[in-house]
Amino acid sequence: MNESSRRIEVTSPDGVRIVGSATGDGPGIALVYGAMMMQPAWARLIAQLPERTVYTYDRRGRGESTNRPGYDVQWEVDDLLAFASALPQPLDVFGHSSGALLVLHALARGMAVRRLVLYEPPLASVREPKLTADLPGRIFDLVARGDRDEALSTFMQHGMWVPEEDLARLRQGPRWAEQMAYAETGAYDITITRTYPFDPAVLAKLTMPALLLYGDQSPDWMQRGVRIFAEALPNCRLEVLEGQGHNAQFTDPALLGARVTAFLNE
Repeated sequence: MNESSRRIEVTSPDGVRIVGSATGDGPGIALVYGAMMMQPAWARLIAQLPERTVYTYDRRGRGESTNRPGYDVQWEVDDLLAFASALPQPLDVFGHSSGALLVLHALARGMAVRRLVLYEPPLASVREPKLTADLPGRIFDLVARGDRDEALSTFMQHGMWVPEEDLARLRQGPRWAEQMAYAETGAYDITITRTYPFDPAVLAKLTMPALLLYGDQSPDWMQRGVRIFAEALPNCRLEVLEGQGHNAQFTDPALLGARVTAFLNE
């Protein structure tokens, strides 16, 4: 959180404390991130949303948000519902990657949203190559043994399919030590993705205006999955981010911010 942000703190039904912030002024939009992020990672996108109050929060086990032993996807849905219920309404929501799946879970449980933006929600049924068996369990075991470096490496290699040469580069980068501190949350995001119950009948009930985004440099399986989601949402527009992959909030926040702003202002 920066000096101009306002702290928000809520308690989830299981007692976990969720800490977030509000930045800026104007109509509200909540941002929900995916794997291996914390609130500061939104800074570049927030700068491209100057006429909005942008709400962010750290998911359980990251930043100042607390955690509890074990994991269940619905605990994280509870967190999002608790956070959203503390915000002024009406509310727009932007979900990225596995965070987009959390948003869809929350909408199915009644979260009120004016306009919805989803950036590359992953659909496991079209994912290639084959999924590694019990990957969340392996990550949890490595963390329990105190080997957070190997836990993060395992997530990156087998959950994100980062090539070996890129993994070596990431290990030398400034975020590796930070991400090791919450390496177990990689298992959370893998679980969210692999267990998402894609059901067109449920998605057909989500009638708010929706924008689905994907990058033309993202893997084919990711692009196919986004198109499948777009077909299932009844009031949805599908747009491509030219020259972008899975993380335009880092690589071209101006482009992403412009697309989101144009949609929200319609």
